[in-house]
Amino acid sequence: MTKNAIISVYDKTDLDIITKFLIKKKFTIYSTGGTSDFLKRNNIPHIEISKYTKQKEILDGRVKTLHPKIFGGLLGTTSQKHQKELQSEKIVNFDMLIINLYPFEDTIKKTKNSDEIVEMIDIGGHSLIRAAIKNFTKTIPVVSPADYKEIIRKLPRSLTEKKKYAIKALQHITNYDIAINNWFQGITTEEYPLRYGENPQQKAVALINNKSFVQLGGEKKLSYNNLLDLDAAINIAYNSSSKENICTIIKHNIPCGGAIKKRQQDSYLKALAGDPISAFGGIIAFNQKLTLDTAKHIIKNFYEVVAAPNFEKEALKILQTKKNLRILKVKKFKNQTEQRSIFAGALIQDSNNKTSQIKSIYGKNQLSKDQLNFFVNILKYIKSNAIALFDKDSLISQSGGQTSRIDALQNCFYKLKLKHDYKKLKNLSLFSDAFFPFTDSLELVKKENLKVNIIAPMGSQNDQKIESFVKKNKINFFRLSDRHFKH
Repeated sequence: MTKNAIISVYDKTDLDIITKFLIKKKFTIYSTGGTSDFLKRNNIPHIEISKYTKQKEILDGRVKTLHPKIFGGLLGTTSQKHQKELQSEKIVNFDMLIINLYPFEDTIKKTKNSDEIVEMIDIGGHSLIRAAIKNFTKTIPVVSPADYKEIIRKLPRSLTEKKKYAIKALQHITNYDIAINNWFQGITTEEYPLRYGENPQQKAVALINNKSFVQLGGEKKLSYNNLLDLDAAINIAYNSSSKENICTIIKHNIPCGGAIKKRQQDSYLKALAGDPISAFGGIIAFNQKLTLDTAKHIIKNFYEVVAAPNFEKEALKILQTKKNLRILKVKKFKNQTEQRSIFAGALIQDSNNKTSQIKSIYGKNQLSKDQLNFFVNILKYIKSNAIALFDKDSLISQSGGQTSRIDALQNCFYKLKLKHDYKKLKNLSLFSDAFFPFTDSLELVKKENLKVNIIAPMGSQNDQKIESFVKKNKINFFRLSDRHFKH
């Protein structure tokens, strides 16, 4: 029984091989103009679409397959009603669609000419694929020359086999649409080669928005782990909406230093003082143009990456003397969503951008809006259960990734005593990413005999007990408006 295949391809790789196979299998081939020229040169019998539809291609080829005789043949089912109507309209059934789209992504890599790029937005091809997907039980969409060998080895017959090609076709046009959408928004992504992933045995690649940063120094490219750490460092520095100077230091995707000061070099030195040992080999980010005075301090230590919105010329020259220091000029941004892969697919959520507020349960708030916003942004990037301890302008101890909140608190105090003369510390703020379920953590704070303001969300069944305890023991306690888990 004769079958019909419609072919419209930009990439003509192995087209002669697949068409000769289909003819052997008693397919009649219908093709568009450019594909028809190729088939003629290779003496492959076929019917031109324009002769079949009695409609020539118009508008410089912009309209060639958008015709009822094409889409009727793709969308008509095997039902008696549909078949009778197709016969009445002299429309053939199409059993296979072999197609690939205009090379939109390749074009935007080669040119910035908008007219050329717009012409590579495929209309008819995209519509043909969607029609074949809708009618996949009858019409098989083949969107890649890489699949020709598999088609030749075994023509799809079962529903499962046909669905496999429909899914691949759907993924193809989805990615195509994303590329077009990104171009219209000025977003272009490129594959950024990585030596390996988190570990040498893991292959990895990064898809980077090529307008997000420029590497101004450092002989090595960024690694997978560098990019993860940068994500935390940049988000903390850039999303803390303050005119003051902010410096953050990240190690192993955890904040180990952070400060907000009027002078940039002071913000760096204060951030470093929070945990100078952990800062070694870390990532530093600033929210304002990096100055010469700050650069002079930075080069005294070893860091993997330093990032900022811009650099003073003399600061850049000093930093570039360190061959292994990657220097990044990072464009300011605000992500609206974030995504993580899981065993079953992907998790997509709104970014945690909400500005949190505090309300006094006991005591008077002495934190400015800038301080609160910055401290909360650091807290957001410490793994749950998270405890972060700040003096008036910087992170001085933290503990995260603990399965018990009191363990996190004990570890935070241990690190504080190890690295600071904690008895001389004043105006301390202790942040928790979630509520205290019991009074045991508060009892530990009281036992340490520190003058500290506790800031934490509420939401426990024991909220009333917590409130009674802090009032009875005169512990300054402030309710944080939002929970900030980081898993």
